[in-house]
Amino acid sequence: MSHDDFILGYQNGRLGCSVSTLLTLRLFLVGRIRETRVVIRLVGWSLGLLLSAGLSTIGFLYLPALWALLGATTLLATSAIGFTHQVAGLIVSTALTDEHFYQFALAERALCVSADGEGNMPKLQKVTPLPDSRRAQR
Repeated sequence: MSHDDFILGYQNGRLGCSVSTLLTLRLFLVGRIRETRVVIRLVGWSLGLLLSAGLSTIGFLYLPALWALLGATTLLATSAIGFTHQVAGLIVSTALTDEHFYQFALAERALCVSADGEGNMPKLQKVTPLPDSRRAQR
């Protein structure tokens, strides 16, 4: 799909996008992503995740175990959901504005695009039920 078709389909709402945040994080850590806007936000979120893990560790040292476990679970889950949501939005918005990044994200499979009517699942063949063996004997 060309970049212009991607923009048009996204504006019309007839396009599905899927972003692999773990693959995006791996591409960032390896140094393959060179877009400054993406890199700056990924650095910020990575530092935020490290900070939340550090706060969880400090919580286990100074709080009762139950409260520390509850706080760490809540903090890390909220951070992980926010990370995946923000990175997905960042990748899609950058792909919409920059054709080179769009081609890069498609080639590295960090961004998957499907038009309305297409799907990631294979089409199922029509299945005809087999007759019951007891009825066939009668």
